[in-house]
Amino acid sequence: MDNLKSDFVPAETLIKMYHLEQYVHVILDYTSRYNNSNSSYYSPFNLIGKYEIYPFYGDYPETYFLRSYGTWWKKSDSCQSNYRPQDFDPLGAEDYVTVEFESAVVPRDICIYETYNPGAVVRIWGKLASDTHWVLLWRGHPQQYPSKSRKFHPKIRPVNQLVNVIRLEFNQSHLQYHYSVDAILLGGFQPVSDLYYNMMERGLFFLKKPEEASKFSDMDKYSEFFGEDYFVKLPYEVMIHIFQYLDLKSLCRCARVNKRWNEIVNDPFLYQTLSLKPYWYLVNCNTIDYFMKKCTSLKKLDISWCGNDIEGFDKKLAIFIGANCDTLTHCSLSNCKYISREMLTELSTCRNLVDLRLKNVTNCFKLDNPSLQYLDKLVTLDLTATNIEDGDLICILKENPNLKHLIIDLCEHLTNLDIVVEAAADYNPKLTCWSSWKTLSLTAEGVKKFGKFPLMKELDLGWCLINKDPGDCLRYIVDGCPHLSRLILSEWRGLNDHLIIPLIMTCKELTQLDIFGIKNITAELCEKALLYLPKLRLLDISFCDSIRQDEVEILRRQYPHITIQRSCQYSSMNYLN
Repeated sequence: MDNLKSDFVPAETLIKMYHLEQYVHVILDYTSRYNNSNSSYYSPFNLIGKYEIYPFYGDYPETYFLRSYGTWWKKSDSCQSNYRPQDFDPLGAEDYVTVEFESAVVPRDICIYETYNPGAVVRIWGKLASDTHWVLLWRGHPQQYPSKSRKFHPKIRPVNQLVNVIRLEFNQSHLQYHYSVDAILLGGFQPVSDLYYNMMERGLFFLKKPEEASKFSDMDKYSEFFGEDYFVKLPYEVMIHIFQYLDLKSLCRCARVNKRWNEIVNDPFLYQTLSLKPYWYLVNCNTIDYFMKKCTSLKKLDISWCGNDIEGFDKKLAIFIGANCDTLTHCSLSNCKYISREMLTELSTCRNLVDLRLKNVTNCFKLDNPSLQYLDKLVTLDLTATNIEDGDLICILKENPNLKHLIIDLCEHLTNLDIVVEAAADYNPKLTCWSSWKTLSLTAEGVKKFGKFPLMKELDLGWCLINKDPGDCLRYIVDGCPHLSRLILSEWRGLNDHLIIPLIMTCKELTQLDIFGIKNITAELCEKALLYLPKLRLLDISFCDSIRQDEVEILRRQYPHITIQRSCQYSSMNYLN
């Protein structure tokens, strides 16, 4: 992390302040959770207050768990591709959590109590709750760390402004299993005087001196300092071809070089795809206005994570989407909390949409008569953790016969998933990926209907039949889905060796098999899976209590090319009962 100039003077040396340490008071936002809303196990809200598990290490439900780990999820056909590879995040942030502390302080210390697979934090941001401007306090690459708990205490950037909101960004793609945090501590200084506190809160205490204008600020004098510009003598088409490899920041800088470059940078061809997610901290209403003039043939838009603290941003974005409704084919609005009825109306006019992602848009379907069913070309639909209801989802399914990927994880307002599966079997014969992880209204009868999807490759039914008798429903999947490559059956507690053997003997395309939490599974069944599934690369047998750890180690030595997951359980009680 780059330090500030050496002449930085800490505020606490100039005025009387007292030191304050505090733990998280409120959870404001998050992109990933492992829990259902009615459960506190592995919840983001476990970050509130002082640590409870640290310094112990292991899989503890009193901590906050990120759902994804490694690169397994990226291998799914339904995984969102990078709409604009030029605008990549060099640190690869995949998730974030935003927390608030009770008192605002000038930050000097941040401690993150990591209790399982540490090393995922890549950025730490801070701001005042009443402000929209974020300051980067620390950044670093993902870290490989031994399998033990740690108090991650990075040296943060010295700043002289009040902060009571902290945002952590995570990249857990290098981890072998889930990452968890027990608590976050913020240490800093608070002015003793109310006058100084109010001045700092309003940004009036430390006023920056105006910087001298750069001698390169006049774009018309570019050639004066660098000689003749031979680049502009290239044909327009060649320059466009070169410029299309630049990220958005570079394009903005190029626009200031000279009039010729400015003309090229404003060509709509360069803005057929737009990915603002990596720049979420810079995006505001002016950003939308800036791109409104350039995006006249926009095809792919990713504005995930953007605009949640910006007043009026939802209306600006609705206008922007409406202006590109005829050309837009891909739209990702994940974790955009402001989705409104106007936004849904504009989305419904984008009749060429094939890929729509509304992950964690929690208020999206609290509106009367949501109009997404007017879209009829969808191939991928991600409604993770939305409050979509059975009838609305069925309406969407009926209108989209080309749908291949449906993600409805954690959709707790789907109260009869059986009829949704039946509707999909009738109207969506091309489905290849279905994910309804922890959407709990499915029964064994509904599972049987998955046998009607002969093209199905990826099926995530994790936790769907917890405490329910599966009967022989797995046999229908085996008979009807011969091309399965990924199958998640976490917490199907009624399964046993006898019910899973037909799956192993028939579905030879399986590369990932998750039988997490099935207590009646034996080591013999696991050995058969490893032996008879030639393409298997991941087998998750965490919390399979009938399998001893020494048996797992033997299997790992015998099949080193296969990842055999086994959660590290150091707790004294069985939390999954």
